[in-house]
Amino acid sequence: MNNTWPLLVILIISIITKNNLLAAAAGVVLILDLMNLHQFYSLLERRGIETGILFLSIALLIPFATGRVTIQDMLKTFSSSVGLFSIIGGLLGAYLNAQGVQFISNKPEIIPGILLGVVISVSFFGGISVGPIMAAGITALLVSLISH
Repeated sequence: MNNTWPLLVILIISIITKNNLLAAAAGVVLILDLMNLHQFYSLLERRGIETGILFLSIALLIPFATGRVTIQDMLKTFSSSVGLFSIIGGLLGAYLNAQGVQFISNKPEIIPGILLGVVISVSFFGGISVGPIMAAGITALLVSLISH
């Protein structure tokens, strides 16, 4: 039951702050915990991020399938400043996300701080809950800068 309290607190705070994605995630994990389905924890921990990235990637590819992004748009990426910045942004984002996944694996104690930052951002600054891995990557970068 001790493991249930943090999940319940996260669920309640997520509901109060209208962070629906975090509330749904906390609810699912809480149900798994209450139903003693702990055997799914390692699977979800191992494959959950990959599954989330898969669905995020699918959503990002839909504009290609609908024709909202064309070959001409892809070619413009290489010839415009915004397109070149988007490539740099993609490089930095992917790098920081990789650092974030590794940092969370090595230091899971940072998760409450990241979740608090996400809840505050969603509640008061219009943030989106998709950012915890990026937040961990930024945290890893900041820790690295401070450590040197």
